[in-house]
Amino acid sequence: MKLLFQSPILLGLLALALLPFVVHLLSRARPQERIFSHIRFLKMVMRQTARIKKPRDRWLLILRSFALLCLAAAFSLPFLVGKNAALPGEEHTMILLMDRSASMAAREGAGSRLESASSLAESYLREVKPTQANLIWIDSQPAALFPAPGPNLDHIANELKRVQPLPEADNLPAAMELALQQLSFAKGHREVVIFSDFPAASWTNFQAALPPDVKATLHRVATSAPANIAVTQLLPTPKKPVIGQEIIVLVRTKNFSAEAVRSQLTVDAAGARQSQAIEIPSWGETETAFTIRPARAGILAISASLATDLFPADNARHAVLEVKESLLLRSDAPQDQREMQLMSKAARALGWLEIDPTTSNRQADFVFFSSWNDESLALITAEMAKGSTVIVRPSALCSLQALAKLCGLSQEEAIGAATLDLSQNGWKVIPNENYVSNQLFKSGDFGNPYAGTFRERLKLPTSWSESQNARPIARYTDGVPAAVAFQQGKSTLILWNLSLDPAKSDWCSQNSFLPAWGEFLLRHLPQSNVQEQPNISGTQLRWSSQDPSLSGSVTLLDPTQQPKDIIETTTQEGTLWTSKERSQPGIYRWLSSQQEIHLTAVEFPESESDLRSITQDPAFASIQQSSNSLARQAALSRGITLWPWLALAALLFLAMESLLHIRSTKLTTAWTPFSPTTCLSLQPHCCSALWRGPRGVHRYR
Repeated sequence: MKLLFQSPILLGLLALALLPFVVHLLSRARPQERIFSHIRFLKMVMRQTARIKKPRDRWLLILRSFALLCLAAAFSLPFLVGKNAALPGEEHTMILLMDRSASMAAREGAGSRLESASSLAESYLREVKPTQANLIWIDSQPAALFPAPGPNLDHIANELKRVQPLPEADNLPAAMELALQQLSFAKGHREVVIFSDFPAASWTNFQAALPPDVKATLHRVATSAPANIAVTQLLPTPKKPVIGQEIIVLVRTKNFSAEAVRSQLTVDAAGARQSQAIEIPSWGETETAFTIRPARAGILAISASLATDLFPADNARHAVLEVKESLLLRSDAPQDQREMQLMSKAARALGWLEIDPTTSNRQADFVFFSSWNDESLALITAEMAKGSTVIVRPSALCSLQALAKLCGLSQEEAIGAATLDLSQNGWKVIPNENYVSNQLFKSGDFGNPYAGTFRERLKLPTSWSESQNARPIARYTDGVPAAVAFQQGKSTLILWNLSLDPAKSDWCSQNSFLPAWGEFLLRHLPQSNVQEQPNISGTQLRWSSQDPSLSGSVTLLDPTQQPKDIIETTTQEGTLWTSKERSQPGIYRWLSSQQEIHLTAVEFPESESDLRSITQDPAFASIQQSSNSLARQAALSRGITLWPWLALAALLFLAMESLLHIRSTKLTTAWTPFSPTTCLSLQPHCCSALWRGPRGVHRYR
């Protein structure tokens, strides 16, 4: 704190505190008691009382000195200010950082955290009355109320009254950077005041590099950590199913409290609802699996929700899937080839698979190259760029070096051409039980998915199945790769070394062939063009299309079915639509001519579900806990006037001095008779009573 004076020139009056010392030094000393019978004794008393002597009434001296000291100091009009406060007449610039992220909607008592913070911020602003101020919101995209700090404090106070929490995560670095940027142009005293619940998820590792002359004040509005449960993840598999295919929906829920919680979890898929009772341990999480089967093609929205609690914003999560009516497999094999005839027959048996020649312009889910050689490398690259799953069975004319290059393998062992192996007895194939398409057969209920005898294959290096980027699907008993998957970007390349020709293997005649072939295709679906990762609330939504007929006809509906403004731009990839407003959790629907063409899922930020605050103060400032401390800071910022208290203290000292003086006077007005011994030592005519008064000793006969 700092002690300042409005009239320091009057500090010279403090010298008046020496006046009691002068008065006491010059005052008459109390005479000694003497019994006299002659005038010479009286003259001697008069000479002694005329001298300057040490004062005896020390308490009177102290009280009078303090009284004059307080009166003299009061005339200089002192006032007390905080050590971080602006000096009188100094320009004062204040930046208020108000947290309005999702966790500020938590209710503690009668109101929410944000209501408490806005009320305190408004009071603090009106009490301090800085020269210039500005308000910055702490949310996903921090923004300032004014382009620069200004004197319009009433507008800031009105905005604080209207503020509402947003279902967004806070962006502390951006908010602090914006505040320091605005303070960099200010002069005089500069201050940052932050009102927040200081969630541990975002504040634990946050550090702000403040300039030495910028002071920070932090005020916490969170007094407790309310119990809360949340849906943290919704994971459907596969991402791009077909009609009737089983979809496993895995829902993860988390408990952000110290007590176990029981609740009801519900999954909604296009109106089909399933519910399960769950129990979440304290500070733990659970995984609940649901099974759904889509009955129609199109975009499928899935939602998982919990029963309502005290913080309902994070009780739901969403996902979007693209359900296809059928999958398309395109092959370069002639239609009359036995292998092609077998695949067509299997497609009709499965029901959800179509076979199309390579000359078709349709986007294929799978592209099968039955006899690949070095000439069609560009074609394979183009198909993978489109996102299709490419299955390559190399021919005997293909060089190992080109094949290794295609799969992204080391070319050290790729010497010469692929060797064609023929055997009348054939070879057996052993599946990799841990591979995703083989797990259905792991229990043994369906037998070996690759049961049968293969009498023709290519002699490929056994080390290709053990490469770093390889995922072995199956191998021959001697270690030669039978099927290996390679992930390349968003596409999957399958190196296929299994013959489907009935003349070269009897696999197609086994009972396990059809389920194995169908499971293999379903587990290698290309990644969906529908959003893989949902948008987090607080961002602008974007969607693009290469269909020119959609230009000028697209509209956007929010989760409450209210239209939202969008901006349409033309890019090299097609037409791009962007929402003007920031998104909120839920399902957004893109329409064209009132027909639904796309869905976008927006999720609640998981970091905002933990309502606990940090336990230690940040390195750059300490956190204030109560409104009383904030009121005291506000009072110290504008200065506390001390002269009324000094005047009151002076009056109190004068009153105490008067009482002490009255008491001492009463004590000295008592009669003091002579003792008999004294009276006998004097002449008879001198024996009499004495009265001790305040100015000496008097004799009365």
